[in-house]
Amino acid sequence: MRTDAIKLPEQRSEGRSQAIYVFGALGGILHGYDMGIIAGAMFFIKSDMGLSPQGVGMVVGSLLAGAILGTFCTGRLAEAIGQRWMLIWAGVLFFATSLFAALAWDATSLIVARVLMGAAVGVSVTQVPSYLAEISPKSKRGALTSLNQLATSTGIFAAYLAGYLLAPIEGWRWMLGLAAIPSAMLTVGLLFQPDSPRWLVRRGHRKEALEALQINHSPDDAQKVLAEIEHAHRNEILKKSEIRLVDLLKTKSVRPVVITVMCLGALQPATGINAIVYYVPTILNEAGFSQSLALLNSVVLAVMSIVMTIYASRVVDRIGRRPLMIGGACVMGTSMAVLGMMAYMPKTAISGYIALGALAAFKAAFSFSWGPIGWVLVTEILPSNIRSQGLALTGTVNFLTNMVIVSTFPVLLHVNVALVFGVFTCTGLLAATFVGLRIRETTGRSLEAIEHDL
Repeated sequence: MRTDAIKLPEQRSEGRSQAIYVFGALGGILHGYDMGIIAGAMFFIKSDMGLSPQGVGMVVGSLLAGAILGTFCTGRLAEAIGQRWMLIWAGVLFFATSLFAALAWDATSLIVARVLMGAAVGVSVTQVPSYLAEISPKSKRGALTSLNQLATSTGIFAAYLAGYLLAPIEGWRWMLGLAAIPSAMLTVGLLFQPDSPRWLVRRGHRKEALEALQINHSPDDAQKVLAEIEHAHRNEILKKSEIRLVDLLKTKSVRPVVITVMCLGALQPATGINAIVYYVPTILNEAGFSQSLALLNSVVLAVMSIVMTIYASRVVDRIGRRPLMIGGACVMGTSMAVLGMMAYMPKTAISGYIALGALAAFKAAFSFSWGPIGWVLVTEILPSNIRSQGLALTGTVNFLTNMVIVSTFPVLLHVNVALVFGVFTCTGLLAATFVGLRIRETTGRSLEAIEHDL
């Protein structure tokens, strides 16, 4: 596998740096689109294919089953070929499976398409934050790694908008097939971007690593950062510290941090975010909104999510990770408690708008806290010698938790609404407590300095 990017004229410019971040974050747009589009498309797929609530859960959850496979298999492969090439091949898979899903002839073929699509999602979720974190200057790492969540929120917005605009013609096939456009952009765009300088050092490509660093550092700073990276790499070699994915929990030196990132990976979906993303039109429809208004309000919620993610990217490197994560979890838990209480209220216009307000508060809180910052923290606190494997394990836990929730949510929503949102309430409070007790502040520190203190 080639490690070099297709060569462009050598020049350091703000535009060149921004291109790296934009194309790197395109994987997040695809992740968000593929998550969100099923929310609107399901109104029509359900009737066309005669799906029961269990069938709806299987179609929605199939994406996450594939994502588990994708995340679990990325660790050593990412270390072998680099995050950039992993994302390029993920773009190819996104393109092919988007067309496959659009042409699905029954529920089985759609489930197969979404399982394969999920494998690409799994690669994207683990490799985009890793790529952005390793290529970003430490002073901007929180903001730039948050681009992944901004891209995901943008993808969800595009999905909800496509669902709303195509709903009059019941064009669910068009909804699913449109993902091929950003897939092609991701694949082609990343061919012209550099590999992670830290990965390049680990593979012995010092010159290419320096060139990659010089894109977003001054020449002197690039040399200093390269020296830090090489020093950390030499220490890894001396310790013979390369650890296999299956041995992560067996190795005492890294077990505490591995357990910490696994808990972060499980708590993020356990707050209920993906149940909201996949089923927000259904929840609003159940709360009394018409199908059209439910889809339109979903678009509004997605816009608000983008705004709050932009806010998070601007303040995360000033306020810090911990305050945003703790505050966000508390707001999310409170919002879920309000939604749970709606089960005991009659369906009226007022109760519908209370539910909409609670959903808006939840989405806003997630978008400035656990959405962008959760994966930033996971990437930052994992030592470099296990970062790829640790991200793969965290992503697997994340998607496994996610799959259980979204596959059972349609059924549980019909059985006991208050119980479902009550569990999400408790999880939000648990998430706030966990961060308060287990997570150290990482703002403004280099990845090597964070690793030294572990």
